[in-house]
This record gives sequence, structure tokens and C-alpha cells, in this order.
Amino acid sequence: MIEINLLPPEMRKVDRTSLKRLVCMVTAIVLLSASVIGLVTFTQRYRNATRENARLTTEVARLEPVAREYDVLSDELKGIETRIQTIDEIRSTRLRWGQKLDQLYAILPEFVWFDKLELKNARAAGANAKPPKLVLECYVAGADEKRYAEFRRVLTGEFTSAGPYSGADFFRDFSDLGYSGWSREDFPATEEGVALKFNLELDLKPLGAPAPAQKAARPVVAAK
Repeated sequence: MIEINLLPPEMRKVDRTSLKRLVCMVTAIVLLSASVIGLVTFTQRYRNATRENARLTTEVARLEPVAREYDVLSDELKGIETRIQTIDEIRSTRLRWGQKLDQLYAILPEFVWFDKLELKNARAAGANAKPPKLVLECYVAGADEKRYAEFRRVLTGEFTSAGPYSGADFFRDFSDLGYSGWSREDFPATEEGVALKFNLELDLKPLGAPAPAQKAARPVVAAK
């Protein structure tokens, strides 16, 4: 049956929306709004990330040749540094050995001869490396220990020499003359018949180290 409300509009009863329906509608609107906002935010972030990824990809492609060139130059620089270090190590022990041997020959007494000369630690490197040293295996004719002491004083420049060089000329490139004992050996073919055998170790100075002040030479000429 159809009902018709004949009351004027101002007198008609208005049906209100129930609270439950209102809460459901508000909740649905909030959720829908949040979903829309979240979708828009995600879309914007995705677009920004896509643009940033494209920019970074382009930047990486641009920088890859530069990185390869840097690696090549870095390897070359390391090689150059290694060569410079090697040259410095060689220079630190490099001497004019021909001239040094001439000086040694000029001051060498007649009663002394060498069996062997050896340069040790020539390529040693690092903070704890031992300094290079010249090792002389020597003989002194006879059994007189004073000749051994005299030869040491000749090497260090305490005795002058009649030749063009002195012991000071020879010893200025060395920092120390190591001590060693000696042993007596028979040499029947020599006039004395015996000789004292000993080793001398002369530590080399680094190149460019200041030379020590020379001692006043005594007015004595070593036997030749």
C-alpha cells in the first residue's frame, strides 16, 4: 500500500541517519582518503626514484672511463714510486768503488794483503734494515799484533800516507770500523812464515751524510 505524506514540508518529520551508518561512512571515507594519499605518495616517490636511478645510471656510465683511467694512472704512479724508492736505496749506498779501491791501495801497508772483499746488505730496505757494510778478509805478515793496530789506524786516517790519498779520504764514506779478533796461520812461503788473519767490517754511511771533522794527522808515515 502506498502512503502519501500530505503535510507541508516544514511540518514533515525528517529521518536521521543512524550513528552506526554514520561511523561506517566516515571510516570508509577516511580509509579511502588515506589509500588515495598513500597511492599518490608512493607514485611520486616511485617517479622520483626512477628519475634518480636514471640520473645515477647516466652518471655511472659517464664516470666509468674516468675510473678506468684513474686505475691505470694509480698503477703507473705506484710503479713510479717503487722505482724511485729503488733508486733512493741504490743511491744511499752508491760509491765510486774504483776510486775507493784506489784510495785503499794507496794507503795499504806492504805487510797487509786481502783474501776477499765483500759488500753486504747492499739492497737492504726498511726501518729495521741493517746498514750496508764492506767486509775485508785481511792478513798481516808476521805475528806482531802491533801491525794489526797500526793498520787500523792507517784506515781511519790517524797515520798519514806518502801517496795521493790518506786514510781519512778512504774512511770518510764509512761510519764505523768494527772490531774483530784474529787467528794465527802458517805461511811457510813467506819471509815471516806466519800471518795474522782477521776480518774488518766497515759500515757505509747513507749518501749525503755529513763527513765528520778530520782528526789531526800524526807525523808518522805508514810502512809501504
